[in-house]
Amino acid sequence: MKQVNPQNFTYDKSSSNPVRLQSGKNVIKLHVVSESIIRVQHLIPHEGCLEQTSSPDSSFDGFEVSFVTDSTLEIKTSKITVHVNYKPDFYLTWFDNQDLHTPFAEDLACRSYPYDPKTGAIWHYTRRDVNDHYYGLGERSGDLDLHGRRFRLERLDCMGYDAENMDPLYKFCPFYITLSNVSKKAHGIYYNNFTRSSFDMGNENDAMWGPYKYYNADCGPLDYYIFWGPEIKNVLQSFSDLMGKPKELPPRYSLGYLASSMAYAEVENAQEVLEGFADNCRKHDIPCDGMHLSSGYTVNEAGERCVFTWNFNRFPDPKAFTDKLRKAGIHLFANIKPWLLLSHPDYEMMRENGGYVLNDEGKPGIVQQWKGGRGTMGASSYIDFTSHAGFEYWKSKVKEQLLEYGIEGCWNDNNEFTMTDDDFSIACEKEPWVDVLHQLPTDRTCIGYVGTPLLTMLMAQSSYEAIREFWPEKRPFVITRSATPFIHQLVPQTWSGDNYTAWKTIKYNVPMGSSAAFSVFPSGYGHDVGGFGGPRPEPELFVRWVQQAIYMPRFSIHSWNTDGTVTEPWTFPEFLPIIRASIHFRYKLIPYIYNQLINFNRHGTPALRPIVYLCQDDPKTYQQSFEFMIGDALLVAPIYEPNLKQRSVYLPKTFNWYHYQTGKFYTGGQEVTVDCPIDAEGAPAFVREQSVIQLGKSMQHVGHSVDDVRSIEVWPSAGAAEYKTTFVEDDGISNKHTEAKEYTEIEIAVKSTDKTVTVDISLVHEKFKPAYDTLWFTLCSGNDNREFVWAQEGKAGNAITKTDDKNRKMIGVPMQWKA
Repeated sequence: MKQVNPQNFTYDKSSSNPVRLQSGKNVIKLHVVSESIIRVQHLIPHEGCLEQTSSPDSSFDGFEVSFVTDSTLEIKTSKITVHVNYKPDFYLTWFDNQDLHTPFAEDLACRSYPYDPKTGAIWHYTRRDVNDHYYGLGERSGDLDLHGRRFRLERLDCMGYDAENMDPLYKFCPFYITLSNVSKKAHGIYYNNFTRSSFDMGNENDAMWGPYKYYNADCGPLDYYIFWGPEIKNVLQSFSDLMGKPKELPPRYSLGYLASSMAYAEVENAQEVLEGFADNCRKHDIPCDGMHLSSGYTVNEAGERCVFTWNFNRFPDPKAFTDKLRKAGIHLFANIKPWLLLSHPDYEMMRENGGYVLNDEGKPGIVQQWKGGRGTMGASSYIDFTSHAGFEYWKSKVKEQLLEYGIEGCWNDNNEFTMTDDDFSIACEKEPWVDVLHQLPTDRTCIGYVGTPLLTMLMAQSSYEAIREFWPEKRPFVITRSATPFIHQLVPQTWSGDNYTAWKTIKYNVPMGSSAAFSVFPSGYGHDVGGFGGPRPEPELFVRWVQQAIYMPRFSIHSWNTDGTVTEPWTFPEFLPIIRASIHFRYKLIPYIYNQLINFNRHGTPALRPIVYLCQDDPKTYQQSFEFMIGDALLVAPIYEPNLKQRSVYLPKTFNWYHYQTGKFYTGGQEVTVDCPIDAEGAPAFVREQSVIQLGKSMQHVGHSVDDVRSIEVWPSAGAAEYKTTFVEDDGISNKHTEAKEYTEIEIAVKSTDKTVTVDISLVHEKFKPAYDTLWFTLCSGNDNREFVWAQEGKAGNAITKTDDKNRKMIGVPMQWKA
């Protein structure tokens, strides 16, 4: 390694935006994107470094450039100011215009932008405040706050990982948020580079330099965006805008219970076993909407997994199989892996067509990948999704071998594209659908210059396009294990990979999900309930896992237990009533969770989020790792220790709270202790004061019966207050919502005084007719003696009043749909 730190830059007056400075062959560009976003590029003299492009950057003109000294200039927008020291040393200092004395970010002088002229590696060193908090970087193990740790951004098939300590994992996202413990203000930084990289967040110490942190990538250029908040919400909104919005909504059925187990497809009577699973769901009254078809369906006579082939001994009639499950309301998602074993029947054809990632001799690159049973490996080659041959092969096979047989979704698995040779090359014929990545060359390029996440993205794009073309009227459903920036535009679901069966996995999967949420990954995030790797879970552990997971956007029980057993809802008969009640409660929550996904689709706001996202004014939330929120209303406190009878949780001072299970009111800013009985239908939860939660009715699967019940839980202020919120209804399956605006949006207004709680409704948008004709409001605030009334009583019909089984007041408001 050789670090060269360029010095003595000169200012190029001919360029206004970007602001351009140069030192020999080193070029610095500062693109003022908006009043709170600036992009910085350091272009270095190395042939492998590909300049990256983003067309909108130069259009903004709301800033001023002025000279402070003969070696310093200043860039000022209405919100932030950047001091540019360009000689002899180059470094940037960033200020909030409300405080021009204390920088919110600062490069490390004399060491800011070094690079290795031989390898093209780049670094970015910045000063570190020992009291700052760092969040994000994709899916990370350990606590929510990343301060003091070092991470490698690479993707591995980390089966049975330790959720507290292991790194790296499955996903790639070089973005993090810094929250100052002093100013309580936040900013973010995104490194627009897909090559292998690392982040030191204060794990390293060198007395010469004082506290610092750094980013390092195997190949430049350095290209990063600074997002000023000051709220975390602002930072995440800006980053989400850069990443783009999803093209479609997820299908509503994806919020149901999605079953899975490696074991199902590994037996010789797999079709019979899986059809029997559907029968067992009905027998035990377990709602179910999906089944992940694991890769055992592709195993050939030699026991090798050949993607896009069928084992007709295990599945004698795939179409009859998918038809039977579909009639039971179960949608099938087939496991597909992005390589072909050398024994695959299509291997030679793909070699001749140029569909593989190649080695430095121009031959298919050979990697060892999963071949047959547990722990087996075999020689294989990765499909090159940047080649026309590879991309189109994948699309055609998804259609011919999956969709034609009745499979409805793609389960993109093992798609980390782990390689040990950066000289492997890709064709660069097929560009991704987004234009803010590397400007790809038009000829073959080493993967080390571009980064393997590009292949993960294009694999998702090929799966997405296949489904979109096959069923143009339906919402494409793709699930991905690995994830990258931008992939959420096409993929609605991901999960935390092959976790291990242990109590601490429940605990540390919580901040892992929060980190993923801060990285704008697919909003349908969840975990393998019960643990994928390791032993069969003990009964209490399984119950607590289900009680946590029913609140999450993705709910899937998945296993590959070392003793050969399968983890299923009825695995422990004595606990089946609890599991059943929890899953039925999950189905009632679907309208609320679905609307959080709609908010993500529209605004980029994460469905799952850490407490600090909503409560930044309370420093006690800055390291609150083991609780999470779904939307703005629900705070969930999972149980991650055995034999626990009570759960203590800190409730932020930002709001007052209600205990969801009892309706008891709590003033914010205190730690409270509540009961957590093993027979509860969900983990302890709290509702933010001035919230509403939409509920539906439970059913055997989404759409099994008419969706004719919609109730609105009202959790009002204890004093005088007014608030509004909206929720959306649509058909949940077609693209008419996004393409024809066929949905209905209802605004709920709640006004509370010391004597009354008044609810009102208005239709913001009406182009879809829901199945229910009455909207039921429930006053959930404990023993609330206030009168509960409808604002339009007598004007737009008469409301129905009654009490529920908990003696809570209810109002039934008649809905007269015009759509």
